[in-house]
Amino acid sequence: MQLAGLTNRGRERARNEDSFFLEEDSGIALLVVADGMGGHRAGNVASELAVSTAELLWNDLERTSALSAEEARSLISRLIFDANQLILNEADNISSRRGMGTTITSGLIYENHLTIGHIGDSRAYLIYDGKIKLLTRDHSLLEHLIESGQVKPEDALNHPQRHVLTRALGTTLDPEIDITELDLEADSALLFCTDGLTNMVNDDEILASCLKEHGPHSMAESLIELANSRGGYDNITVVIATGIGGQKA
Repeated sequence: MQLAGLTNRGRERARNEDSFFLEEDSGIALLVVADGMGGHRAGNVASELAVSTAELLWNDLERTSALSAEEARSLISRLIFDANQLILNEADNISSRRGMGTTITSGLIYENHLTIGHIGDSRAYLIYDGKIKLLTRDHSLLEHLIESGQVKPEDALNHPQRHVLTRALGTTLDPEIDITELDLEADSALLFCTDGLTNMVNDDEILASCLKEHGPHSMAESLIELANSRGGYDNITVVIATGIGGQKA
């Protein structure tokens, strides 16, 4: 398994409010992207706190023993609940940080299995056999409008409410987490990213960019360059894992 992660401020924002985490050891990997809530105080702090929680969990994780599906679900849920509590505590203690929040998309890979915990509109994709599949559902007002038929998918990129979230860390004591589990075929790749990429580049373009590159670092560089070439209106963060489960026979 090969991992790479890159983050970029983009061309319009004064600071980068995205954060990411990725580590792999003994066939177990943890991938996290977090996007501080734009327009809120200290969004960068909120995303950094989410990532610091992931680092603590990783350091405490016993990576030499096999994980069960139940243990993986528990670990991912704990990561998100702990991050949420840390953000709320920080906001309570420091008045300038009240109202801060962040998305989080986290994935634990173990023995060719993947468990995702997700809140917000950062995304996880599976790339396999020349195809791309979205593994998460955006928790946004725009997604709700699309599902209800009030907005056409092709109009989404220019919609004025595309950044309005319906779920985020730091907004409630008991966050609702989407958990997704799947088995990974040999030579699968995973892409976790913030909306600074997906608001500028559609899924087919993401796939085409990844397929023409060799290795996760060059894939990540190519995607960030593409988003910036379209205007780079937001921070852009990309985390990629390739070669999961080894190569196809």
